Amino acid sequence: MKLKSPIYGIRFFAILIISVSCQNGTKKPGEGTKSIIAVKDTFVQVSSEGTETAASFPVAVEILLPSQYRKGNGFPKGVKEKEWYELYKDEKSEKWIIAVADLNVTYGRDECVGDDVMIIKSKHDNAVFFFTPFAGLSTGLRTILEDKALFPEHTVAFNFNGKAYKLSPMGSCYDNEGHILPANEVKGQSEDELSENRIQNYMLNFVTPAGLNYQIASIDEMQSVTPKVIWVGDLNDDGLPDMVLDLRDFYESRHLFFFLSDKNDKEKPLKKIAELKVVNDC
Repeated sequence: MKLKSPIYGIRFFAILIISVSCQNGTKKPGEGTKSIIAVKDTFVQVSSEGTETAASFPVAVEILLPSQYRKGNGFPKGVKEKEWYELYKDEKSEKWIIAVADLNVTYGRDECVGDDVMIIKSKHDNAVFFFTPFAGLSTGLRTILEDKALFPEHTVAFNFNGKAYKLSPMGSCYDNEGHILPANEVKGQSEDELSENRIQNYMLNFVTPAGLNYQIASIDEMQSVTPKVIWVGDLNDDGLPDMVLDLRDFYESRHLFFFLSDKNDKEKPLKKIAELKVVNDC
């Protein structure tokens, strides 16, 4: 969603404008005042003259998983004091949605490990994760890909805005007897067979339409799990893919990676904005 200057005669409703002056309320002659504008949960920066400016790439985004957190590992801090958004798939429309999250935080005891726990949920049982808002966030999601396995020797290709992208997983696969599997055998395995393998030195590369190929994630070892795409689409309205991946290393863990596009970086247009691993083994 792009905002235009008011001089073009376009009216905006439900706009919250918070003026932020420079240097503690003072400004030098010729300096414009910057504002943060929120329009239906879409955030951009504009100058006082109404000219849109590019938002810097977010660097302090926090994420949480709908899960329980053990006291021994440290509870997440400031959960109730912060604003959170959530990504979930609506059961009726089957559409992916980003909305303000209404978190439910409770406390209990995990008798399996003998530790106190903090339990974080939302009213949406299928929420994937929660995150703090950032400049450029748009609730008008465009979904490209979802729920796709990312096993070695099984490249995942997708198109967005007429351009071809690839996710290229690599790693050494071992069977239940500890024998390394040749690449051609791994290529011929089904997802069920692949999920039984042990994977060492897992790496995931991102390939751009221009042919740039670089690593975006790595896991030392995975045991009987399915690394996968949860969601790929555009959530900052810049025409480039963003993504959420689950690269867990064990079935009793979750390891979520949150990637956001950066149109100002031509060498690495997709960057990790946050990651979180939660283990609840017994």
